[in-house]
Formats: sequence, structure tokens, C-alpha cells
Amino acid sequence: MGREQDLSAWRLFVTTIDAGSVNAACDKLQMDPSTASRILKALERDLGVELFNRTTRPVSLSGVGYAIAEEARLMLQQHDRLLSHLHEDHQTMKGTIRIASYSALSAIEIMPLLVKFQSIYADVDFDLTELFLPPPKGFVDAQGRPVDVIIGYGCGEFPGIRGYHTGDMPFIACAAPKYVRRHGKPEVPADCVNHVGVMFSTPSRAQAKTVYHGNDSAEVHWQRTLMFQSFSAAKNALLLGAGVAVDVPFFHSCQELKEGSLVPVLDGWHYPMHQCFLYVQESSLEYQRIRIFVDWMVDKQRQKLSELKKEFQLMVGLAG
Repeated sequence: MGREQDLSAWRLFVTTIDAGSVNAACDKLQMDPSTASRILKALERDLGVELFNRTTRPVSLSGVGYAIAEEARLMLQQHDRLLSHLHEDHQTMKGTIRIASYSALSAIEIMPLLVKFQSIYADVDFDLTELFLPPPKGFVDAQGRPVDVIIGYGCGEFPGIRGYHTGDMPFIACAAPKYVRRHGKPEVPADCVNHVGVMFSTPSRAQAKTVYHGNDSAEVHWQRTLMFQSFSAAKNALLLGAGVAVDVPFFHSCQELKEGSLVPVLDGWHYPMHQCFLYVQESSLEYQRIRIFVDWMVDKQRQKLSELKKEFQLMVGLAG
């Protein structure tokens, strides 16, 4: 095996950079300087490039050495995390749980629950990242790091992944009162051709093109549209009176509908409910902290969505 495959050689390389010299790195690693020098030269030989400029004093990184230094550091950090993960006690309530969800949901609903969970289990850390892709691809984040838990809409069953149905998310067509005063209220889908559509679309959720009323369905066509990939931005546009949206999750509009800063439109027509799920990798359930968190979070989500459904039914009844 060449030295380029030897993590100890890469650790010596990075430590030399951080310590400022080979001798200082040897002090940290408790290594003989002549041995360290041989290892670094062997690493350069097997790579086919020079990592240091030895014509300068003190020794400095070559262009190639500088270019790969950060990658080498990240590789060692990943290796250290892997060993820590393998050696930790699976049955303790200590360690990190990595969660992916939609940014709007994370800020309003998930983050407060994580704070509450940490008040019960103080040694559990959370790493909350934005969900860009549905399962199973969503179990790796944008930086290539593994994710333990996904909270979002249901999208099927997958091997090695356990899904928990937490409830249903209703959607409502709405607009700001100021928009309705200026442009009128669309009563049926055909009216939308005279209105501005506020659209929202991401890789994990397609834009709404069809609405339903009982057994009937109708495509929605707009005079013009405003397209967003951030739900928060789309909601702000609605509140500013920019247009009409047909697929606003009730979770994100309930309070505004109660206050009157948004009003329902398209009487009786709606975007279909989505099933909400918590997904967890079965391998992650080996850890007690994740098992307990999943059971706790599923219970909290079911309570919330059950309450939300009752509010939606009441509000739709009042609106009608």
C-alpha cells in the first residue's frame, strides 16, 4: 500500500501545516523527526507531486500542497467522526441527531420542539439541515453528510427506511385583502386567468396546477405568475398583495387567516391534502437517543396535525 493510502501520513502532513514545521509536528505526534521526514517524502513520491517547498526557510507549502490541504483536513475530520460514531455507546442519551426538513417548517414548528427535547435530554445535540430531496436521496444532505431523520410529506416506502404517518396537511387557496380589493376575488378556477398566481416549487414539491371540488377537477391558468423556490418568500409576496396562491399549507396560513391578513378564495376548490411523515433510517434506530426522539417527535407531530385539521374544518365551515 502506498503512502497516499495511509491516513497517518496525511495526519502528519496536516499537523505539519498546523504546527508550522516538521519538528513541531513531531512533538505533537510523539514521532522521531527522521521518521517523519521519510514518511512525508514517501507520500510525495507516491502522489507524484511535491507538497512542500524545501528551498525556503521555514519550509512552505507548494502550490499543490496548498490546494489539497483543506481536503486532507476534511478527510481526517470525517475519519475521526466515523471512529467516534463507531465507538460511542449506542444505549446512552448522548450524541448528535441529524434532521432534514423544509426550511419554513423547521423555523416555525421543528426548532421549538428540538429546544423542548433538549430541555429534557441535555446531552443530545441536533444538526438541523434543509431538505432538498425526498427520501431516500434526502438522507444525504447538500454537503454529502448522512441524515438520521426526515420530517416532511409522504412519498412511499423504501428498503432500510421506516416511515411514521403523523397526519394530513390541508391546503387553502388565499390572497391578501388588499389584493382582493384591487383585483376582485377569484371564485372558480376559470377566474384565475385574470389574476396573478404566486407559485412555489422545489425538487421535493411540484408546483400546483390542478385544484379539486368534490369529484370535479380543474387546471389553473394565470394571467401571469410569480415563481418562488422559498415558501417564506412566496408567503411574504402573498401578504404584500402580490397575487393569489392555491396551495398554501394551512399550517403556514392558519394564524393569518384568523387575523384577516389572508382571506380564502376559490370557494370550495382546493389543492389536495398531503400526508405528513417522519422517516428514519433503520440503522439509526440502533441508537437509543434516536429511538426515543422519534417516538417523542411522532407523538408531538400527530397532536399538532390533529389540532390543525380540526381548525381547518371549522374555518372552512365558517368561510362557507
